[in-house]
This record gives sequence, C-alpha cells and structure tokens, in this order.
Amino acid sequence: MKLRNYKQILFFLNRLESFLESEKQAKPSLELLNHYSDSELREMIHWLYRDVWSKNALGFMERTKLLELINGDYSVLLWAIHRLEKRMTDTPSMSQKDVDAFFQRTQNELHYLASKPVEDWDAYDTSNYRGLLVKTGTTKKVFAIFTSDVLAEDVYAVTTKPSYFFDTKEEAEAEIINVIAEGKFTQEDLVVHNLWLLS
Repeated sequence: MKLRNYKQILFFLNRLESFLESEKQAKPSLELLNHYSDSELREMIHWLYRDVWSKNALGFMERTKLLELINGDYSVLLWAIHRLEKRMTDTPSMSQKDVDAFFQRTQNELHYLASKPVEDWDAYDTSNYRGLLVKTGTTKKVFAIFTSDVLAEDVYAVTTKPSYFFDTKEEAEAEIINVIAEGKFTQEDLVVHNLWLLS
C-alpha cells in the first residue's frame, strides 16, 4: 500500500476518533476484537495502560480477561491509529537480533551475511542487506524532508525522524513548497532524501 493510502485511511480514522470518544461505549465490539490475536491484545493493553499493566503480567492472562480490560471501540481505534502511524515511520533496524530474525524468517540462513556479525559489516554488506530487504518486500523506498544540514548518509542517524514520508520525490518537493509558504523555512533550509521504510 502506498503512503498516500495510509494517510487517507488515517484521515478518516482521526475523524472517527471524536465520534467514538463521545459515544461512551463501555465494551468493545466482539466482532472487531475477533480480528486481533491474543498477543496483539496484550500489546494493545500494554500500550493503553502502560502504568497499570506490565508485559509480564499480561503474558499470563487468558483471552477472556484481556477482552474485559479493553474499554470500548474507542480504545481499539486509538491503538489502530498508533500502529498505522508507527508503520508509516518504521525504518529497518540493523541490530543483530533483527538481522538474525530476517534471515530465519526468509529461510536464507546460508547467505554470507547471516553468519557475519553486523558490527563487522562494511558499506558493501549494508547495501547487500538492504537489497535483500527490498527483494523480500520487507522494505520500500520512500522520500522525506530534512533540514539541509542532514547528509544523505545520515538519514537513519538523525535524532528527530521526519514526521511524514512520501511515495515520490515529487510529492516531497510539493510539500516543501507548502512549508515554505508558511514562512518558517526557505528553499535553502530544506532538502529531500530517500530512505527505506519497513513495509
């Protein structure tokens, strides 16, 4: 799915949020919750009630108890919006754990990178790994707006990630025009770089 499709869906979900918040429904629709696995329900409850429920405590709960903890469709909607927004900004990790999981999931443990520690990778290895992510549909190329002091090789290292990503460079450049029109930046302040997002 293209990023613009995610943005369209998010627009309607955000509009629905104010409607469901005022509805004051005590229990969520079971039909809706049937689309969530037990582990997804645990993640949802932990996100909604992080101060009350630890992952460890939720790990031992039966599905019926998990369902009792969710306060209406509004809570489920908040979780859905959060997950969708997160999915739109998730970049691939180069941690050893994620790399190992990738090679196991794709049943490609014989690849030379599967046995080479990530800390020993050079630019060629990183490029090969990114190519594998693209071939398996794990990542897709997107474009984002950065301040002009961010170099192309630093797009994954910046502490403040871009809020929005775009399917094409043209869409990102059109957004720069809108940002400049607001008067906060000039053309020289902003630049478009491409990077890879998890699909």
